[in-house]
Amino acid sequence: MTEDKDKDLSEVLCVNNQVKTANGNEKSDSDLLQTKVYKKRWLMLSLFILYTGMSNFQWIQYSIISNIVTRYYGVSSLTVDWTAMSFMGYYVIFILPTTYMVDRWGLRWSNIIGCSVTCLGSWIKVLSVNPDRFYVTFIGQSLVASTQTIVLTLPGRLAAQWFDANEVSTATSLSIFGNQMGIALSFLITPIIVKNHESLDDIGAGLSHLFWGVAIIMSIALLLVITLFEEDPKLPPSKTRALQKLKQMEVEESIIQPIKRLFKNKYYLLLCNSYGLSIGVLNVVGTLLNQIYLAHFEHGEEDAGRIGLAMIITGMIGSVSFGVILDKTHKYKETTVSVYFLSMCGQILFSTFTFLEIKWMVYLSAIFLGYFLVGYVALGYEMCAEYTYPESEEITAGILNVANNVYGIVLILIMGRLLEVYGDIPVHVGLCTTLIIGCVTTMLTKDVQRRQDAKNGSHYIGVEQSDKDKECNGREKN
Repeated sequence: MTEDKDKDLSEVLCVNNQVKTANGNEKSDSDLLQTKVYKKRWLMLSLFILYTGMSNFQWIQYSIISNIVTRYYGVSSLTVDWTAMSFMGYYVIFILPTTYMVDRWGLRWSNIIGCSVTCLGSWIKVLSVNPDRFYVTFIGQSLVASTQTIVLTLPGRLAAQWFDANEVSTATSLSIFGNQMGIALSFLITPIIVKNHESLDDIGAGLSHLFWGVAIIMSIALLLVITLFEEDPKLPPSKTRALQKLKQMEVEESIIQPIKRLFKNKYYLLLCNSYGLSIGVLNVVGTLLNQIYLAHFEHGEEDAGRIGLAMIITGMIGSVSFGVILDKTHKYKETTVSVYFLSMCGQILFSTFTFLEIKWMVYLSAIFLGYFLVGYVALGYEMCAEYTYPESEEITAGILNVANNVYGIVLILIMGRLLEVYGDIPVHVGLCTTLIIGCVTTMLTKDVQRRQDAKNGSHYIGVEQSDKDKECNGREKN
Protein backbone atom coordinates (compact mmCIF):
# COMPACT_ATOMS: atom_id res chain seq x y z
CA MET A 1 0.00 0.00 0.00
CA THR A 2 2.89 2.35 0.73
CA GLU A 3 4.29 1.69 -2.75
CA ASP A 4 0.93 2.62 -4.30
CA LYS A 5 0.86 5.90 -2.37
CA ASP A 6 4.41 6.74 -3.45
CA LYS A 7 3.54 5.92 -7.05
CA ASP A 8 0.46 8.18 -7.00
CA LEU A 9 2.46 11.03 -5.50
CA SER A 10 5.29 10.54 -7.97
CA GLU A 11 2.87 10.65 -10.90
CA VAL A 12 1.37 13.88 -9.62
CA LEU A 13 4.84 15.42 -9.28
CA CYS A 14 5.68 14.36 -12.82
CA VAL A 15 2.55 16.11 -14.06
CA ASN A 16 3.79 19.18 -12.22
CA ASN A 17 7.00 19.11 -14.26
CA GLN A 18 5.29 18.55 -17.61
CA VAL A 19 2.54 21.22 -17.62
CA LYS A 20 3.24 23.88 -20.28
CA THR A 21 2.17 27.45 -20.61
CA ALA A 22 0.20 28.68 -23.62
CA ASN A 23 3.47 29.88 -25.20
CA GLY A 24 5.01 26.45 -24.94
CA ASN A 25 7.38 27.36 -22.11
CA GLU A 26 7.58 25.20 -19.06
CA LYS A 27 6.36 26.89 -15.90
CA SER A 28 8.56 27.07 -12.88
CA ASP A 29 7.64 25.12 -9.75
CA SER A 30 6.80 28.32 -7.91
CA ASP A 31 4.36 29.35 -10.68
CA LEU A 32 2.69 25.96 -10.82
CA LEU A 33 2.23 25.74 -7.06
CA GLN A 34 1.41 29.37 -6.36
CA THR A 35 -1.40 29.51 -3.80
CA LYS A 36 -3.57 32.06 -2.03
CA VAL A 37 -6.34 31.79 0.55
CA TYR A 38 -9.15 34.27 -0.09
CA LYS A 39 -11.37 35.80 2.60
CA LYS A 40 -14.44 35.32 0.41
CA ARG A 41 -14.17 31.57 1.06
CA TRP A 42 -16.32 32.16 4.15
CA LEU A 43 -19.02 33.78 2.02
CA MET A 44 -19.07 30.76 -0.32
CA LEU A 45 -19.34 28.45 2.66
CA SER A 46 -22.13 30.52 4.25
CA LEU A 47 -24.22 30.52 1.07
CA PHE A 48 -23.81 26.77 0.74
CA ILE A 49 -24.81 26.24 4.38
CA LEU A 50 -27.91 28.43 4.00
CA TYR A 51 -29.52 26.69 1.07
CA THR A 52 -28.44 23.13 1.91
CA GLY A 53 -29.66 23.63 5.46
CA MET A 54 -33.13 24.61 4.22
CA SER A 55 -33.10 21.66 1.84
CA ASN A 56 -32.36 19.24 4.65
CA PHE A 57 -34.98 20.97 6.83
CA GLN A 58 -37.55 19.32 4.57
CA TRP A 59 -36.14 15.80 4.93
CA ILE A 60 -37.76 15.05 8.25
CA GLN A 61 -40.65 17.56 8.37
CA TYR A 62 -43.28 14.89 7.67
CA SER A 63 -41.81 11.96 9.60
CA ILE A 64 -41.33 13.89 12.85
CA ILE A 65 -45.12 14.47 12.91
CA SER A 66 -45.95 11.13 11.28
CA ASN A 67 -49.10 10.52 13.34
CA ILE A 68 -50.48 13.97 12.41
CA VAL A 69 -49.68 13.62 8.69
CA THR A 70 -51.34 10.19 8.51
CA ARG A 71 -54.51 11.70 10.01
CA TYR A 72 -54.57 14.79 7.81
CA TYR A 73 -53.84 13.15 4.46
CA GLY A 74 -55.36 9.74 5.27
CA VAL A 75 -52.22 7.79 4.33
CA SER A 76 -50.27 5.00 6.02
CA SER A 77 -47.19 5.50 8.19
CA LEU A 78 -45.12 3.71 5.53
CA THR A 79 -46.24 6.28 2.97
CA VAL A 80 -45.10 9.06 5.31
CA ASP A 81 -41.78 7.24 5.80
CA TRP A 82 -41.29 7.42 2.03
CA THR A 83 -41.21 11.23 2.21
CA ALA A 84 -37.93 10.80 4.12
CA MET A 85 -36.72 7.77 2.16
CA SER A 86 -37.20 9.69 -1.10
CA PHE A 87 -34.13 11.74 -0.12
CA MET A 88 -32.15 8.50 -0.16
CA GLY A 89 -33.80 6.90 -3.19
CA TYR A 90 -33.46 9.86 -5.52
CA TYR A 91 -29.84 10.23 -4.49
CA VAL A 92 -29.07 6.72 -5.78
CA ILE A 93 -31.01 7.37 -9.01
CA PHE A 94 -29.42 10.73 -9.86
CA ILE A 95 -25.87 10.28 -8.59
CA LEU A 96 -24.27 9.53 -11.98
CA PRO A 97 -25.93 12.32 -14.03
CA THR A 98 -25.35 14.81 -11.21
CA THR A 99 -21.69 13.84 -10.90
CA TYR A 100 -21.32 14.37 -14.65
CA MET A 101 -23.07 17.75 -14.33
CA VAL A 102 -20.82 18.91 -11.48
CA ASP A 103 -17.73 17.78 -13.38
CA ARG A 104 -18.76 19.61 -16.57
CA TRP A 105 -20.54 22.70 -15.22
CA GLY A 106 -18.58 23.32 -12.06
CA LEU A 107 -19.39 24.35 -8.52
CA ARG A 108 -21.29 27.59 -9.22
CA TRP A 109 -23.83 26.29 -11.71
CA SER A 110 -24.33 23.06 -9.81
CA ASN A 111 -25.27 25.03 -6.71
CA ILE A 112 -27.56 27.36 -8.67
CA ILE A 113 -29.41 24.40 -10.19
CA GLY A 114 -29.66 22.61 -6.85
CA CYS A 115 -30.97 25.71 -5.09
CA SER A 116 -33.46 26.43 -7.91
CA VAL A 117 -34.95 22.94 -7.88
CA THR A 118 -35.21 23.00 -4.07
CA CYS A 119 -36.97 26.37 -4.25
CA LEU A 120 -39.44 25.08 -6.87
CA GLY A 121 -40.24 22.01 -4.76
CA SER A 122 -40.80 24.20 -1.70
CA TRP A 123 -43.36 26.35 -3.55
CA ILE A 124 -45.18 23.30 -4.91
CA LYS A 125 -45.70 22.10 -1.33
CA VAL A 126 -47.45 25.40 -0.56
CA LEU A 127 -50.17 24.21 -2.97
CA SER A 128 -50.57 20.83 -1.23
CA VAL A 129 -52.48 21.94 1.87
CA ASN A 130 -55.64 19.89 1.42
CA PRO A 131 -56.44 16.38 2.71
CA ASP A 132 -56.76 15.03 -0.85
CA ARG A 133 -53.48 16.51 -2.16
CA PHE A 134 -50.85 14.23 -0.72
CA TYR A 135 -49.67 13.51 -4.27
CA VAL A 136 -48.92 17.25 -4.67
CA THR A 137 -46.87 17.38 -1.47
CA PHE A 138 -44.98 14.26 -2.57
CA ILE A 139 -44.16 15.85 -5.95
CA GLY A 140 -42.72 18.86 -4.14
CA GLN A 141 -40.84 16.64 -1.71
CA SER A 142 -39.44 14.63 -4.63
CA LEU A 143 -38.03 17.75 -6.29
CA VAL A 144 -36.33 18.78 -3.05
CA ALA A 145 -35.07 15.22 -2.53
CA SER A 146 -33.58 15.06 -6.04
CA THR A 147 -31.07 17.78 -5.11
CA GLN A 148 -29.47 15.63 -2.40
CA THR A 149 -26.88 14.48 -4.92
CA ILE A 150 -25.61 18.07 -4.89
CA VAL A 151 -26.13 18.75 -1.19
CA LEU A 152 -24.23 15.65 -0.03
CA THR A 153 -21.36 15.47 -2.52
CA LEU A 154 -20.20 19.09 -2.62
CA PRO A 155 -18.99 19.79 0.95
CA GLY A 156 -15.65 18.11 0.26
CA ARG A 157 -15.22 19.79 -3.11
CA LEU A 158 -16.16 23.22 -1.78
CA ALA A 159 -13.66 22.85 1.05
CA ALA A 160 -10.90 21.65 -1.30
CA GLN A 161 -11.46 24.44 -3.85
CA TRP A 162 -11.63 27.34 -1.41
CA PHE A 163 -9.85 26.41 1.86
CA ASP A 164 -6.24 25.88 2.89
CA ALA A 165 -5.14 22.30 3.58
CA ASN A 166 -5.12 22.99 7.33
CA GLU A 167 -8.75 24.19 7.14
CA VAL A 168 -10.24 21.54 4.86
CA SER A 169 -11.50 19.24 7.62
CA THR A 170 -12.98 22.18 9.53
CA ALA A 171 -14.65 23.60 6.39
CA THR A 172 -16.11 20.20 5.51
CA SER A 173 -17.40 19.87 9.06
CA LEU A 174 -19.01 23.32 8.88
CA SER A 175 -20.75 22.33 5.63
CA ILE A 176 -22.13 19.25 7.37
CA PHE A 177 -22.95 21.52 10.31
CA GLY A 178 -25.23 23.56 8.06
CA ASN A 179 -27.01 20.48 6.73
CA GLN A 180 -27.57 19.23 10.25
CA MET A 181 -28.74 22.64 11.44
CA GLY A 182 -31.58 22.41 8.93
CA ILE A 183 -32.57 19.00 10.28
CA ALA A 184 -32.33 20.26 13.86
CA LEU A 185 -34.61 23.21 13.13
CA SER A 186 -37.10 20.86 11.50
CA PHE A 187 -37.15 18.65 14.59
CA LEU A 188 -37.80 21.73 16.74
CA ILE A 189 -40.07 23.92 14.63
CA THR A 190 -42.31 21.44 12.80
CA PRO A 191 -44.05 19.97 15.90
CA ILE A 192 -44.48 23.50 17.31
CA ILE A 193 -46.15 24.87 14.17
CA VAL A 194 -48.15 21.76 13.21
CA LYS A 195 -49.97 20.48 16.28
CA ASN A 196 -52.27 17.47 16.59
CA HIS A 197 -55.53 19.42 16.61
CA GLU A 198 -58.92 17.74 16.55
CA SER A 199 -59.90 19.79 13.51
CA LEU A 200 -58.22 18.94 10.18
CA ASP A 201 -58.63 22.58 9.15
CA ASP A 202 -56.43 23.66 12.07
CA ILE A 203 -53.80 21.08 11.08
CA GLY A 204 -53.95 22.38 7.51
CA ALA A 205 -53.39 25.94 8.72
CA GLY A 206 -50.27 24.80 10.56
CA LEU A 207 -48.95 23.00 7.48
CA SER A 208 -49.62 26.10 5.36
CA HIS A 209 -47.62 28.33 7.72
CA LEU A 210 -44.76 25.82 7.65
CA PHE A 211 -44.65 25.50 3.86
CA TRP A 212 -44.90 29.26 3.24
CA GLY A 213 -42.04 29.99 5.64
CA VAL A 214 -39.72 27.46 3.99
CA ALA A 215 -40.58 28.62 0.47
CA ILE A 216 -39.89 32.29 1.26
CA ILE A 217 -36.51 31.53 2.88
CA MET A 218 -35.52 29.31 -0.07
CA SER A 219 -36.39 32.12 -2.49
CA ILE A 220 -34.07 34.49 -0.62
CA ALA A 221 -31.33 31.83 -0.61
CA LEU A 222 -31.70 31.32 -4.38
CA LEU A 223 -31.33 35.04 -5.04
CA LEU A 224 -28.16 35.20 -2.92
CA VAL A 225 -26.61 32.12 -4.56
CA ILE A 226 -27.26 33.46 -8.07
CA THR A 227 -25.85 36.87 -7.17
CA LEU A 228 -22.84 36.04 -4.98
CA PHE A 229 -21.66 32.43 -5.45
CA GLU A 230 -18.42 32.03 -7.43
CA GLU A 231 -16.87 29.02 -9.13
CA ASP A 232 -13.19 28.90 -8.19
CA PRO A 233 -10.65 31.26 -6.63
CA LYS A 234 -8.10 32.64 -9.09
CA LEU A 235 -5.34 30.73 -7.33
CA PRO A 236 -5.73 27.39 -5.51
CA PRO A 237 -5.78 27.69 -1.72
CA SER A 238 -3.24 24.92 -1.06
CA LYS A 239 -0.45 22.99 -2.73
CA THR A 240 -2.51 19.82 -2.33
CA ARG A 241 -5.29 21.38 -4.41
CA ALA A 242 -2.76 22.69 -6.94
CA LEU A 243 -1.31 19.22 -7.47
CA GLN A 244 -4.79 17.76 -7.85
CA LYS A 245 -5.73 20.33 -10.48
CA LEU A 246 -2.50 19.74 -12.38
CA LYS A 247 -3.14 16.03 -12.60
CA GLN A 248 -6.72 16.60 -13.76
CA MET A 249 -5.45 19.03 -16.42
CA GLU A 250 -2.89 16.55 -17.69
CA VAL A 251 -5.12 13.48 -17.73
CA GLU A 252 -8.62 13.94 -19.13
CA GLU A 253 -10.71 10.83 -18.56
CA SER A 254 -14.33 9.77 -18.34
CA ILE A 255 -16.14 9.07 -15.10
CA ILE A 256 -15.70 5.31 -15.61
CA GLN A 257 -11.93 5.20 -15.04
CA PRO A 258 -11.95 6.70 -11.52
CA ILE A 259 -14.90 4.51 -10.55
CA LYS A 260 -12.94 1.42 -11.63
CA ARG A 261 -9.98 2.53 -9.52
CA LEU A 262 -12.21 3.18 -6.52
CA PHE A 263 -13.73 -0.29 -6.69
CA LYS A 264 -10.21 -1.73 -6.48
CA ASN A 265 -9.49 0.27 -3.32
CA LYS A 266 -10.39 -2.23 -0.58
CA TYR A 267 -10.13 0.23 2.30
CA TYR A 268 -12.45 2.64 0.53
CA LEU A 269 -14.95 -0.20 0.03
CA LEU A 270 -14.73 -1.08 3.73
CA LEU A 271 -15.36 2.58 4.53
CA CYS A 272 -18.41 2.63 2.26
CA ASN A 273 -19.92 -0.25 4.23
CA SER A 274 -19.02 0.93 7.73
CA TYR A 275 -20.10 4.51 6.94
CA GLY A 276 -23.26 3.22 5.26
CA LEU A 277 -24.25 1.20 8.32
CA SER A 278 -23.70 4.13 10.67
CA ILE A 279 -25.57 6.73 8.62
CA GLY A 280 -28.23 4.12 7.84
CA VAL A 281 -28.89 3.84 11.58
CA LEU A 282 -29.00 7.63 11.83
CA ASN A 283 -31.60 7.71 9.04
CA VAL A 284 -33.71 5.10 10.82
CA VAL A 285 -33.60 6.99 14.12
CA GLY A 286 -34.57 10.25 12.42
CA THR A 287 -37.34 8.73 10.31
CA LEU A 288 -38.93 6.49 12.96
CA LEU A 289 -38.26 8.64 16.04
CA ASN A 290 -41.86 9.86 16.27
CA GLN A 291 -43.25 6.32 16.09
CA ILE A 292 -40.66 4.82 18.46
CA TYR A 293 -41.14 7.53 21.07
CA LEU A 294 -44.96 7.52 20.93
CA ALA A 295 -44.91 3.75 21.53
CA HIS A 296 -43.84 4.55 25.11
CA PHE A 297 -44.88 8.18 25.71
CA GLU A 298 -48.41 9.21 24.72
CA HIS A 299 -48.91 12.68 23.19
CA GLY A 300 -45.15 13.04 22.93
CA GLU A 301 -44.90 14.67 19.48
CA GLU A 302 -43.12 17.77 20.75
CA ASP A 303 -40.89 15.71 23.05
CA ALA A 304 -39.86 13.56 20.07
CA GLY A 305 -39.02 16.74 18.16
CA ARG A 306 -36.95 18.09 21.06
CA ILE A 307 -35.09 14.78 21.36
CA GLY A 308 -34.29 14.91 17.64
CA LEU A 309 -33.18 18.51 18.07
CA ALA A 310 -30.89 17.58 20.98
CA MET A 311 -29.30 14.81 18.91
CA ILE A 312 -28.62 17.02 15.91
CA ILE A 313 -27.38 20.04 17.89
CA THR A 314 -24.86 17.97 19.83
CA GLY A 315 -23.98 16.18 16.59
CA MET A 316 -23.17 19.52 14.96
CA ILE A 317 -20.85 20.30 17.83
CA GLY A 318 -19.32 16.87 17.38
CA SER A 319 -18.83 17.39 13.64
CA VAL A 320 -16.93 20.63 14.12
CA SER A 321 -14.89 19.38 17.08
CA PHE A 322 -13.88 16.20 15.24
CA GLY A 323 -12.91 18.27 12.20
CA VAL A 324 -10.68 20.46 14.34
CA ILE A 325 -9.15 17.37 15.98
CA LEU A 326 -8.30 15.93 12.55
CA ASP A 327 -6.78 19.21 11.35
CA LYS A 328 -4.61 19.41 14.47
CA THR A 329 -3.61 15.76 14.96
CA HIS A 330 -4.16 13.95 11.62
CA LYS A 331 -5.00 10.83 13.66
CA TYR A 332 -7.72 9.66 11.30
CA LYS A 333 -8.18 6.02 12.17
CA GLU A 334 -7.86 6.45 15.93
CA THR A 335 -10.48 9.21 15.89
CA THR A 336 -12.85 7.30 13.61
CA VAL A 337 -12.72 4.05 15.60
CA SER A 338 -13.25 5.90 18.89
CA VAL A 339 -16.23 7.86 17.57
CA TYR A 340 -17.82 4.76 16.03
CA PHE A 341 -17.46 2.76 19.25
CA LEU A 342 -19.01 5.55 21.32
CA SER A 343 -21.87 5.83 18.79
CA MET A 344 -22.59 2.17 19.40
CA CYS A 345 -22.59 2.75 23.17
CA GLY A 346 -24.92 5.72 22.74
CA GLN A 347 -27.42 3.66 20.74
CA ILE A 348 -27.43 0.96 23.42
CA LEU A 349 -28.11 3.57 26.12
CA PHE A 350 -30.84 5.28 24.08
CA SER A 351 -32.58 1.98 23.38
CA THR A 352 -32.40 0.89 27.01
CA PHE A 353 -33.84 4.07 28.52
CA THR A 354 -36.57 4.37 25.88
CA PHE A 355 -37.70 0.84 26.74
CA LEU A 356 -37.56 1.62 30.49
CA GLU A 357 -39.54 4.85 29.84
CA ILE A 358 -37.21 7.08 31.86
CA LYS A 359 -37.76 10.34 30.00
CA TRP A 360 -34.87 12.42 31.36
CA MET A 361 -32.43 9.57 30.65
CA VAL A 362 -33.82 9.29 27.13
CA TYR A 363 -32.88 12.96 26.63
CA LEU A 364 -29.38 12.47 28.06
CA SER A 365 -28.70 9.33 26.06
CA ALA A 366 -29.98 11.06 22.89
CA ILE A 367 -27.50 13.89 23.49
CA PHE A 368 -24.67 11.38 23.91
CA LEU A 369 -25.77 9.39 20.84
CA GLY A 370 -26.14 12.50 18.69
CA TYR A 371 -22.71 13.87 19.55
CA PHE A 372 -20.97 10.80 18.19
CA LEU A 373 -23.40 9.30 15.64
CA VAL A 374 -24.23 12.59 13.91
CA GLY A 375 -20.68 13.87 14.42
CA TYR A 376 -19.38 10.82 12.53
CA VAL A 377 -20.89 12.18 9.28
CA ALA A 378 -18.04 14.65 8.77
CA LEU A 379 -15.42 12.04 9.70
CA GLY A 380 -16.66 9.81 6.90
CA TYR A 381 -16.03 12.52 4.32
CA GLU A 382 -12.53 13.11 5.63
CA MET A 383 -11.64 9.40 5.64
CA CYS A 384 -13.01 9.19 2.12
CA ALA A 385 -10.72 12.02 0.96
CA GLU A 386 -7.66 10.42 2.58
CA TYR A 387 -8.31 6.98 1.08
CA THR A 388 -8.98 8.22 -2.46
CA TYR A 389 -6.81 11.30 -3.12
CA PRO A 390 -6.28 12.59 -5.83
CA GLU A 391 -9.62 11.36 -7.21
CA SER A 392 -12.37 13.95 -7.66
CA GLU A 393 -14.26 14.62 -4.42
CA GLU A 394 -17.75 14.53 -5.94
CA ILE A 395 -17.17 11.03 -7.36
CA THR A 396 -15.72 9.56 -4.17
CA ALA A 397 -18.27 11.24 -1.90
CA GLY A 398 -21.03 10.31 -4.33
CA ILE A 399 -20.31 6.59 -4.13
CA LEU A 400 -19.89 6.86 -0.36
CA ASN A 401 -23.35 8.41 -0.06
CA VAL A 402 -24.90 5.84 -2.39
CA ALA A 403 -23.85 3.22 0.15
CA ASN A 404 -25.36 5.01 3.13
CA ASN A 405 -28.59 5.79 1.26
CA VAL A 406 -29.04 2.20 0.16
CA TYR A 407 -28.40 1.02 3.71
CA GLY A 408 -30.79 3.71 4.96
CA ILE A 409 -33.68 2.62 2.73
CA VAL A 410 -33.19 -1.07 3.53
CA LEU A 411 -32.91 -0.48 7.27
CA ILE A 412 -35.93 1.86 7.39
CA LEU A 413 -38.10 -0.64 5.51
CA ILE A 414 -36.98 -3.51 7.74
CA MET A 415 -37.20 -1.60 11.02
CA GLY A 416 -40.48 0.04 10.04
CA ARG A 417 -42.03 -3.34 9.38
CA LEU A 418 -40.66 -4.76 12.65
CA LEU A 419 -42.06 -1.75 14.51
CA GLU A 420 -45.48 -2.21 12.96
CA VAL A 421 -45.71 -5.96 13.64
CA TYR A 422 -43.63 -6.62 16.75
CA GLY A 423 -43.19 -3.24 18.45
CA ASP A 424 -40.03 -1.25 19.06
CA ILE A 425 -37.88 -3.81 20.93
CA PRO A 426 -36.70 -5.66 17.77
CA VAL A 427 -35.96 -2.25 16.23
CA HIS A 428 -33.63 -1.30 19.09
CA VAL A 429 -31.90 -4.68 18.93
CA GLY A 430 -31.47 -4.37 15.17
CA LEU A 431 -29.98 -0.87 15.36
CA CYS A 432 -27.49 -1.85 18.07
CA THR A 433 -26.45 -4.95 16.12
CA THR A 434 -25.96 -2.89 12.97
CA LEU A 435 -23.59 -0.50 14.75
CA ILE A 436 -21.61 -3.39 16.26
CA ILE A 437 -21.03 -4.78 12.76
CA GLY A 438 -20.03 -1.33 11.50
CA CYS A 439 -17.63 -0.82 14.38
CA VAL A 440 -15.84 -4.10 13.65
CA THR A 441 -15.63 -3.17 9.95
CA THR A 442 -14.08 0.19 10.87
CA MET A 443 -11.43 -1.52 12.97
CA LEU A 444 -10.44 -3.62 9.93
CA THR A 445 -9.53 -0.56 7.85
CA LYS A 446 -5.96 0.71 7.58
CA ASP A 447 -4.70 4.17 8.48
CA VAL A 448 -4.10 5.35 4.89
CA GLN A 449 -3.47 9.09 4.41
CA ARG A 450 -2.92 9.74 0.69
CA ARG A 451 -3.93 13.40 0.87
CA GLN A 452 -1.59 14.10 3.79
CA ASP A 453 1.24 12.30 1.99
CA ALA A 454 0.69 14.50 -1.08
CA LYS A 455 0.65 17.61 1.09
CA ASN A 456 3.92 16.64 2.76
CA GLY A 457 5.44 15.69 -0.58
CA SER A 458 4.64 19.08 -2.10
CA HIS A 459 7.02 20.75 0.34
CA TYR A 460 10.08 19.21 -1.24
CA ILE A 461 9.12 20.02 -4.82
CA GLY A 462 11.93 22.20 -6.10
CA VAL A 463 14.31 21.12 -3.35
CA GLU A 464 14.93 17.75 -4.92
CA GLN A 465 13.66 18.67 -8.36
CA SER A 466 16.60 17.29 -10.28
CA ASP A 467 15.94 13.78 -9.02
CA LYS A 468 12.24 14.08 -9.85
CA ASP A 469 13.05 15.34 -13.35
CA LYS A 470 15.26 12.31 -13.95
CA GLU A 471 12.51 9.99 -12.77
CA CYS A 472 9.89 11.64 -15.01
CA ASN A 473 12.23 11.62 -18.02
CA GLY A 474 12.87 7.95 -17.45
CA ARG A 475 9.11 7.28 -17.46
CA GLU A 476 8.70 9.21 -20.70
CA LYS A 477 11.36 7.08 -22.39
CA ASN A 478 9.68 3.91 -21.20
